[in-house]
Amino acid sequence: MARAFEISKMMETPLNSKIKEMLVNGYYPLRGGDIQVILHSNWIETYGSGGTTHGAWAPYDSHIPLLWFGWGIKAGKTNRETYMTDIAATIGAMLHIQMPSGNIGKVITEIAK
Repeated sequence: MARAFEISKMMETPLNSKIKEMLVNGYYPLRGGDIQVILHSNWIETYGSGGTTHGAWAPYDSHIPLLWFGWGIKAGKTNRETYMTDIAATIGAMLHIQMPSGNIGKVITEIAK
């Protein structure tokens, strides 16, 4: 275990800003507990025969490839950090329509050109 703290004290707990953002965005009070545990890199909590998660803060566990293909999509790639919330914004830009209500994402410009 790398760290453990009370959820009610998350905002004053000294954490890397990226880790803190991921914890805050992933916390749901009705289903969450009172204590947050952060494991060291390359460790996971598992039951039974093992498995994996996509719940750790580390890039190796939270990275999800995003592929685009089809009419009007040019070959290319980006190593720029993008988020799931960017998908709706990008599709809106490609269709030349207004962004969805409540959209918080940013257009992936490499795709929408």
